[in-house]
Amino acid sequence: MTATANGVDTSPVVRGVWVLESVLGTPPSPPPPDVEPLSPDLRAAKTIREQMDIHRKQPACNSCHRKIDPMGFPFENFDPIGRWRDKYPKARDNIDAATTTSTGEEIKDIVAFKKLLLTREKDVARSLTEKLLTYSSGRILEPTDRGEVDSIVDKLGKQGNRLRDLIRLVVQSEVFLTK
Repeated sequence: MTATANGVDTSPVVRGVWVLESVLGTPPSPPPPDVEPLSPDLRAAKTIREQMDIHRKQPACNSCHRKIDPMGFPFENFDPIGRWRDKYPKARDNIDAATTTSTGEEIKDIVAFKKLLLTREKDVARSLTEKLLTYSSGRILEPTDRGEVDSIVDKLGKQGNRLRDLIRLVVQSEVFLTK
């Protein structure tokens, strides 16, 4: 949680990008070069959710943020260092961690988000496999490694997607053994 906050405030955008990149292995496209970080007139916005709603109204921003933001809002109950909170500092309203994904799935909180991740178990397994292979081999994976990744993910799925099995498959892989 701390890595996706600036020490003072949380950011559903940064957290959403982190989930897409690090957990699902599907990083969003980079923003167009002429798009401002946030909409210039946010005076009417009282919450981060209202700020993001205004930002998403810009057509150039909506295409990415409709995928990013729903991955970050379920984490809003965690403060910048990961402690649970029900309200933002100096706010009277409870935190609203509910969101709707770009595919229309309703997520009401972090528990529902974890259930959503279970529906994407193969994506999570592939992302973790790629990260473990990169770390264990000490190099960036290349397109020629894709077959080995596919093989590990398939075997892992047949074995129940357990971490112990993934580690064993990684250390037995050609990527690991030939570094």
